[in-house]
Amino acid sequence: MTITYTLDVSTSKVSSFCKLLLRWRGSLWKSVYKELFLWLCGYTALSLVYRLALNPEQRIIFEDISVFAYRYTDFIPLTFILGFFVSLVIDRWWDMFSNIGWIDNAALYVSTYIQGSDDKVRIMRRQIIRFLVLTQAMVFRDISIRVRRRFPTLETVQAAGFMSKVELSILEEVATSKAKYWVPIQWAMLVVHDARRDGLIQSHQAVQDLLQRILEWRSGLSRLSHYDWVPIPLVYTQVVFLTVRCYFLICMMGRQYVNNTDRNLDYSSPIDLYVPVVTMVQFTFYIGWMKVAEALVNPFGEDDDDFEVNWLLDRNLQVGLQIVDNVASEKRPPLEKDFFWEDQYPEPLYSEEAAHTHVHPQVGSATEMPFHIDHDITMVHRVHEEGEDEPPMTPRS
Repeated sequence: MTITYTLDVSTSKVSSFCKLLLRWRGSLWKSVYKELFLWLCGYTALSLVYRLALNPEQRIIFEDISVFAYRYTDFIPLTFILGFFVSLVIDRWWDMFSNIGWIDNAALYVSTYIQGSDDKVRIMRRQIIRFLVLTQAMVFRDISIRVRRRFPTLETVQAAGFMSKVELSILEEVATSKAKYWVPIQWAMLVVHDARRDGLIQSHQAVQDLLQRILEWRSGLSRLSHYDWVPIPLVYTQVVFLTVRCYFLICMMGRQYVNNTDRNLDYSSPIDLYVPVVTMVQFTFYIGWMKVAEALVNPFGEDDDDFEVNWLLDRNLQVGLQIVDNVASEKRPPLEKDFFWEDQYPEPLYSEEAAHTHVHPQVGSATEMPFHIDHDITMVHRVHEEGEDEPPMTPRS
C-alpha cells in the first residue's frame, strides 16, 4: 500500500517534520530496526568478550584486529555505490508509475468519438473499456503478487466481471504458448473498426485517434512487463546490498572500544561509550538509504510503499464505464452565459478565510529594476571595438 504523508508537509514547519518522524508504517524506523537490533547484539557480544573473557595477550590480538578493521572501512566507497544505485532504482520506479495505466484519456476519447444512445452503441463503448482493463488485469497478474493472489486463474478474472464466459472461452482457444496480452487489445481495435463501419464514428481521423489511444495503453503495459522481465542486473544488486552489510560487519569490530593505555596505538577511543551512538546513527542512515532501493526495486510487491494495483484495476473499470455511459445519458450542461459574462476583467471569489491571502503574480524579474527616465532616449548603433568586423551600413529611408 502507498503511504501518503503529503498533507503533513503542506507547510514547512518544525511540527510537520516531527509528524513525519513519528510515523511508523513505511518509515525509516520500521525499515532498519530489526537489522539494527541484530547488529547491536553482535557488537555487544564482541564487547563483552573483550572486556570480560580475554586475557591480556588475547586482548592485544583483539585490539590489533579492531584497529585493522577501523583503518580499512574507509576503503569501501559506500556513498558512491549507494547514491548511484538508489538513483537508478528511483528512475525505474517513477517510469513504472508513469506507465501503470489510467483509463481516463482512453475513455474520454471513446465517449467523444462513438456517439449514440442505443444499447448497441453503449455495448461497444463499454466493451472497449472493459477489454483495455482486462489487458491491464492480465499483465498485473503476471507481475504483481497482490493481483496474482486475487486472480490465481483466468476463471477468477472472469468471475470478477472483467470478461464474460464467452470471451474467456475465446481467449483460451487462442493457440499460443506465449502471453496473450494482445488478444483483448485486438478485440478493442476490432470494435472500433465495427463502429466505423456502422457509421458510429464520423471520420477516419477519429478512428486513428482511438486506435492510437489503444496502442498507447498497450505500450505502457508492455513497458511494465519489460521492466519485470529485465530487472537491474543481479550482480549489481548483490554488490550494493552485500557492500553495505559487509561494511557494518567490519564496523562491528572496528568501532569497538579498546583500552589504549599500555600500547601506542594509532587508533584510540577517548570515551568508553558502552553504546556506539555515532555508529548507530550511521547504521540507521546508510541501511535506511539501502532500504529505499530494496523497497522500490519492485513496486509491484507487498511492501508499504508498493503500488495499489488492485485498487487501480477496480478504479479503472468503474471510472471508465461511468465515462462512456455518461455520454449516453446526455446529461450535459446547457449553453448559457457564465457568471462573468458582464465583467471585462473576471475576478473569482475567495472564502472569507482566504480573502486576505497574499499572492505573488507572475511578473518578469527585470520589470522591478529601478529606472529614472527624465529625458528623451536616443537610439544609436552599437560602437564596435577595434579589430571587430563592422557590418555594412544600410541607409534608412
